[in-house]
Amino acid sequence: MKNRLLLISTGLLLLTGIACQRNAPLGFVKYKNDGDVPRVSVQDAKAEIDAGTAIMVDARPESAYQSEHVAGSINIPLGTQPDKFKEQLSGAQGKKIFIYCS
Repeated sequence: MKNRLLLISTGLLLLTGIACQRNAPLGFVKYKNDGDVPRVSVQDAKAEIDAGTAIMVDARPESAYQSEHVAGSINIPLGTQPDKFKEQLSGAQGKKIFIYCS
């Protein structure tokens, strides 16, 4: 009886996990080669940020951001939970997002 209950519980847990994953956010685009990652010059990025058509995101840990960062950038450390990431970028709809990490 215990084994049967354990088997049913495990099956339900597995099915729940699969169902939840279908609704998970897509996440970031992963590039196969570093050369495929879109690049932008500092001058072009500054022009777009000044024009209000882009924002700058600092993906470094908060301690590095506090030490120094690009003026006007917002800190969203790599590994930030998707909900918090969406919240911090809520005002960026329709804008380009430039991300730097060094």
